[in-house]
Amino acid sequence: MKKHTSLIISILTITAVTTAFAAESLKFSIQESKNVAASNSKQAVIDDLNIKAKESALRDAEKDAKMSTSVNTKIDKLNNKIAREVNPAKAAAELEYAKKIKEKNLKNLELETYKATSNMLLIKKELEMEKAKQDILNEKYKIAEARFKEGKLTENDLIDAKYALDSKAIDINKVTGKLEAANLELRRILGFDMSEDLIEIKDDLVLTSTKNIDIEKVVEDALNNDAELYIKSEELKASEKIMEFTKEDYEQGTPTYDENMLNLENAKVSFEDAKVNLEVSIRNKYNDILTARDKVQLAQKWEAICLNKMNNAQFKFEKGLISKEEVLKAKEDYLDAKYQTYLAIYNYNILRTEFDTLYVK
Repeated sequence: MKKHTSLIISILTITAVTTAFAAESLKFSIQESKNVAASNSKQAVIDDLNIKAKESALRDAEKDAKMSTSVNTKIDKLNNKIAREVNPAKAAAELEYAKKIKEKNLKNLELETYKATSNMLLIKKELEMEKAKQDILNEKYKIAEARFKEGKLTENDLIDAKYALDSKAIDINKVTGKLEAANLELRRILGFDMSEDLIEIKDDLVLTSTKNIDIEKVVEDALNNDAELYIKSEELKASEKIMEFTKEDYEQGTPTYDENMLNLENAKVSFEDAKVNLEVSIRNKYNDILTARDKVQLAQKWEAICLNKMNNAQFKFEKGLISKEEVLKAKEDYLDAKYQTYLAIYNYNILRTEFDTLYVK
């Protein structure tokens, strides 16, 4: 009997610990969320398989380059040179590109996770605001009821107050729905099942780094490290080498010469366009960050003003100088201003984190 009792207690203890761990496992910091997403990433498995395939292709290209074949025509001579000197370099470049793509995909996953967790935090702030407004509207309705009984308000005024209160309940339901949708999106990114269990983010919605950006250095580093620009530059090098070999045996006006020259010019245009587009994109995002930072500062100033107005209204009410409704209106204005600050911080954080993740080394 004692053994059975001991076993039951042990099972209950293990169950309790497991349950507690499961509950705790739904609480993550933003960094922990990134780690979980990376651990569960299916894309990382695909990228590793792609890298292995490119390694095999490189070995084949190097093997083919060492094989001697008979040269009977000009095109055979050209193809042999390409096989010996161009194809191995192209295969090596494609392997390096695959590695860069894996790194890029991991960064994109981290960014996607950051956006999803930040969105959860913002929606929770919105829900807090709406519930606080509901409390204010409930208080307003009680005041309206009392004044209606005193004959100081019409029935229409009372109906309006009740309508505002009921409408706020609908607003809260909408925001709750947004939170549930955001939670499912976060669960998808983390590789979890599509349960309705709400994931709790342990961080708060605070302003990330506002240190100055050396935009010229960022542009320079990005141009030297961008994966797409890298592969286009390697394709250009290959086209230049092929054209160099082509000129040894073919003259302008022959189909082989003209085709390879066209390929070279296309590679040049593609590379230069990619460089320009990347730099323009970086500088545009940088300007967006500066604008977003200014909006945060303006929102913070307005929030401080609204807080001061609310405190003054409360002081005047206590002195009997203004009505309770005026105090409640000041509180509503402050709640709006506070949420707008959170929204501005969220927008800035997303832009800054995207910029730092994709471009800053």
